[in-house]
Amino acid sequence: MFDVLQSQTHAEQTEQTLKQFDSDLATLGMQNDTPKSVYLDEGTENEIVIDGELTVTVSDGYVKDESDPIELRTLVTTDESGNEFAYQGGGLWRLNDDRATAVTDPNLRYYTETVNGEHVGRVDVSPTTIDGSIGSGEHSAQQTGLNTFDSFGEDIEYVNYVTVEVTGTSYHHGWYDFLKEEFDATDESKVSANCTNPGNVDENIICHDELGETVTVVATVDGEAPLANLVDIEPTVYGGLYIEGTSDRFSNRLEVNGYDGHRTGTNESEDLFLANYDTYTLDNHANIAGVPVVNGDLSSLGNPELSSIGYGLTVNPVHNRGPFDEDNNAYWLGASESDRDALATELSTSYSDIDEVNSEIDDVQTNYLGGNPTADGAVTAGLYEGTGSIDTLDSSDGNVHIGVDSDVDLNNVEVKGDNRTSIYVDGDVELSDVDIEPDDRANALWIYASSDSEITIDGDFQGVIYAPGADIEIADRTTIDGAIVAGNDAGIGDNVEINFDRSLRTDTPLSDADENKMFEYGDTRAPIDATFVLDRSGSMGPHNPNRPWNTYTPIDEEYIYGDDWRPIPVDEPFRNVDGDDVILRNTTTGETKRLERRDPADPDNWQEIRVESCYRCHPDAILGTYNHPGNDPSGVRVEATRNFIELMKESNGDRVGVYEFEQNANVLHELDGDLEAAKQSVEGNAYYGTNMAAGLDEALDDYRKNEDTDQERITVLLSDGKNSDDDYNDDMDDLVDEANTLNTTIYTVGLTGPEDAPIPESQLENWAQDTGGEFYKADNADALREIFETIAKDEVEVDADTQIGISVTNEQETTSGYAISVSEQTITIDE
Repeated sequence: MFDVLQSQTHAEQTEQTLKQFDSDLATLGMQNDTPKSVYLDEGTENEIVIDGELTVTVSDGYVKDESDPIELRTLVTTDESGNEFAYQGGGLWRLNDDRATAVTDPNLRYYTETVNGEHVGRVDVSPTTIDGSIGSGEHSAQQTGLNTFDSFGEDIEYVNYVTVEVTGTSYHHGWYDFLKEEFDATDESKVSANCTNPGNVDENIICHDELGETVTVVATVDGEAPLANLVDIEPTVYGGLYIEGTSDRFSNRLEVNGYDGHRTGTNESEDLFLANYDTYTLDNHANIAGVPVVNGDLSSLGNPELSSIGYGLTVNPVHNRGPFDEDNNAYWLGASESDRDALATELSTSYSDIDEVNSEIDDVQTNYLGGNPTADGAVTAGLYEGTGSIDTLDSSDGNVHIGVDSDVDLNNVEVKGDNRTSIYVDGDVELSDVDIEPDDRANALWIYASSDSEITIDGDFQGVIYAPGADIEIADRTTIDGAIVAGNDAGIGDNVEINFDRSLRTDTPLSDADENKMFEYGDTRAPIDATFVLDRSGSMGPHNPNRPWNTYTPIDEEYIYGDDWRPIPVDEPFRNVDGDDVILRNTTTGETKRLERRDPADPDNWQEIRVESCYRCHPDAILGTYNHPGNDPSGVRVEATRNFIELMKESNGDRVGVYEFEQNANVLHELDGDLEAAKQSVEGNAYYGTNMAAGLDEALDDYRKNEDTDQERITVLLSDGKNSDDDYNDDMDDLVDEANTLNTTIYTVGLTGPEDAPIPESQLENWAQDTGGEFYKADNADALREIFETIAKDEVEVDADTQIGISVTNEQETTSGYAISVSEQTITIDE
């Protein structure tokens, strides 16, 4: 019994000493070459031995790169009772009955982090090896080497998994227990994969060869990557169709649309047709439903048609006619001034060429796909070299990769599965009736071809053709869902339709300024007739809400006289109650405003005042203040309406009418196309009661007199309270019915004031919804700016994300440089 207790005591003492030894060496790693004193118990036997090696391997799922083996030079300590400990790999181990356990963990860590919304693995391996001579007692320890394996994994750009193997060590049981827990790994016996050839790894695996004293752990890092990314194919996809050459002419009908959600027709709108030519000419019969973007001179012959707008670095219309808008370099491409079927403008900058992928295709064929079976019949997940007669390409169980060093013919082929099929071709490609099921997820099929290839599409095709520099020929009446990047136009037929899956886009050829031109000039919406029916009732300005018989009788008055400028003598919203007209001035901007009798103003907007001078009179006036400042004393509704009109375009055929109402209506600007005059007509008057019907009737009267059916009609009606008479509500019901007959959409805005005076929310909402419009509630006047802007963007502005939504989906980062860190620290110990 005494011997057992003594052995336990010795073991505990030795363990504590070696824990301190481990801690001291860890500190050395931070102090670099600064020596440090370390201690080993007297009476212990200590020796440094080589006990196995550690190797790290990284793989992208196809090729591997292995580190140089790290010798596990190990300090073995035996105490007086025969208890054996070892310091190996930066950790402390204890041997019991030939089975080791970890006392402190070695210098190896596995952890996960979130990258682009996904959990990925990271591995840090930095074992410490011991050198020198050693005995018991005090010693000097110093870091004498640090090998960081800088070149390790440099040829692996995307790490699928890492293998850590410890072999030939007496402490393999301890390594197995530690690595299993650290990596949260599953034993090889419980999974279908193995540690020797794991393939693409989706869970961590551990293997233990007890006879060979070897432990291997295989750990996921960044998951499986498309083989195209592994061989540095980084696609550049600008839009539905990209072709390139020196000079060409186009005379057929072409349609290029974009779609979302992997289903054609979803949020569909026109998209980009890229012509990277020095000169690209649209002939007389050219008809493009899309946006051609020429990286050179865009010229025309005859009368081509463009559904939206075209771009060129330079624009050269027939007869060399100059721009109709010199500020924006905008041209009509037709043969005469009256031919306005094709509008074009100049790009602010050129876009980048798309590089050929010849060497990358050769790399994937040589280093990854050579020697694999031929893809034939029903092709499933795996690696292939060459093709036979393919019926289906099924990636349900994983990606499909096919390398072909000859011609490829895909006819009546069905593509299915949730992953990707990639075909790498150095030869000609013929395609017809290639269909992706169950949706239009073009990303399911990528065909990469060299610049020496000739691409022929004889029938409908779904997928991506990425063949920069290769000649492309497309048969008449062919529909393509996906994208095409190719070289010279060897024959794009008539009535070709290309539907571009916007999720494929990696870059845009257009600057923000270029896109703005599309929205300014492009025929992307119908011309708009907008009428503004604005409340000018007395509650908009200063008043006394609780004194119905003295609503506009001020509670305080300030008498002013003379026509010299002076500071405004009140600090609250006021009215010019009596006397002569007064003039207000903003001392910052120099702007002035006349106030006639009963007109309101807010001193927050004006600093000085004078009375209008008159002949042979003594100019004076009375300013009155009230117990309610008004719901919009600063006239924010004026600013909001003017900002709305700013977004409209005379060049698009837009027109505006402006009206105001109290108990009666006033026409400020009849409906016409003079947008600047309409903007200046908006006023912020405030007096008398409320009759919304009177204002709406005037607006609809302009629609009654203007029968243009191609104009989109909207009315924005603003009120800060309910109608003064219930009969006016009946009139509103009738006018809303008529608005529907006149195809007019009404937007209603209810403004509450400082005292939260009630507004007829349910009525305003019903009147709007009955015409397909919306109701907005403004809690204060400042909210009018945002509300009017929201309505304007819904009706006037084109949604840039729908037209040219940029979505970078094929960009991959190199991960090996930060996913795996391997280094070896050597510490030399001297007596």
